[in-house]
Amino acid sequence: MRPEKPTSPSLNAVTLDDLRRSERLMLGVRATAIPWALLQILTYTTLPYPDGVKGAGLIIVAGLAAAVAMSRMLLPRARTHAAVLSLGITGLAADIMVVSGFAWLFAFDQESALWAILLIIPLEGAIRFQLRGALWTWTAVTILYIAREVWGSDRYGYRLQWDSVTFRMGIGLMIALVAGLMARDLVRQRAQLRRVNEELRRTDAIRSALVTTLAHDVRNPLTAIRGTFSVLRRSELDPRLAELVNLTDRSAARLERLSLGLLDLARLEQGRLDLNFRSVRVTDAVGSAVRFADPDGAVESVTDPTLTVRADPDRLEQVLVNLITNALRYGDPPVTVSAEAAGEKVRIRVRDRGAGVSPAERDHLFEPFRPREAKGSVGFGLTIVKALTEASGGRVFYEDAEPGAAFVVELPAGGGVSASSS
Repeated sequence: MRPEKPTSPSLNAVTLDDLRRSERLMLGVRATAIPWALLQILTYTTLPYPDGVKGAGLIIVAGLAAAVAMSRMLLPRARTHAAVLSLGITGLAADIMVVSGFAWLFAFDQESALWAILLIIPLEGAIRFQLRGALWTWTAVTILYIAREVWGSDRYGYRLQWDSVTFRMGIGLMIALVAGLMARDLVRQRAQLRRVNEELRRTDAIRSALVTTLAHDVRNPLTAIRGTFSVLRRSELDPRLAELVNLTDRSAARLERLSLGLLDLARLEQGRLDLNFRSVRVTDAVGSAVRFADPDGAVESVTDPTLTVRADPDRLEQVLVNLITNALRYGDPPVTVSAEAAGEKVRIRVRDRGAGVSPAERDHLFEPFRPREAKGSVGFGLTIVKALTEASGGRVFYEDAEPGAAFVVELPAGGGVSASSS
């Protein structure tokens, strides 16, 4: 099956926002053109003005000013695609007449370079209506310019230079083609980007709903399963059966942690996770995390008992448990947890003596569902660490430890107790 070729955007394919943006842009260009045109008329001295030409020029400038004022008044009232499109087409037609009229004023001066202002019109056509607009406006300008040259040669008696006419309008055609093609490609890219963004929003909404539903649906039966295993562990069982019960309970506990992590991730993304901030002693938080994550006593902690941070104590413990667990799982002993003051911040460092993290992997450390080889990682523990730390007004980052790896959690230094924040 052949891929569908992109088609040139039609006028109706251009969004309302794009049309409004183009109209506001051209309003600014017209407003800038008013003082320029007035200055040009008043300071021109190369040849004497024929009768009535200067006055006609001032009338054109006044008409341009009136058109700008009218457009500024009508644009906010144009609320539909068709209304803004009509306003744009009308404005483009008026600009063609104004610019061509200004060029006609100076037809008496065959050497004047004012004909170049005609090249603005294909650019405007491209801005508004892409390639078609650029080519249609170039055609209109070319016809009007040829008529101006024929009329000027008859009116003022100079020789009509067709080679000059074709050269100048050839330049205009090149400008129209380049500007039109670029504008068309930009519109296509904007439309494609909008479609991709919309698809991403839909996918993200589905994923978020799936994560929340899955977490709830997994957590509820796991509560009953773990309760049953708790009763079984207190019973007199055959040693082999007791080992199976303990193994299965540990697997259920891992699933429970996974479901809680999924819930936390969903709540963080939706901004619905409640954090109860208060001043927390770093020594207490580290001690609780080490006791939970390291029942075998393999982790060393060196913290100043006077250091405090502003954090939710439960969430801070969750962050430290995740980092300590990772260090034990992927690194080599000894694993150490230390803390130090850093100005108005406190840095808590979890370090191991393993192989560290490869340079290629460092940019993706905190991305969700980043699977690791072996050891049962579920792939989003560091994502939760990052989200919880940032929600607490801090940051987390990786450091080379030579040898080993270190993850540093930086949080605001503790002070008074603050209210609950969500």
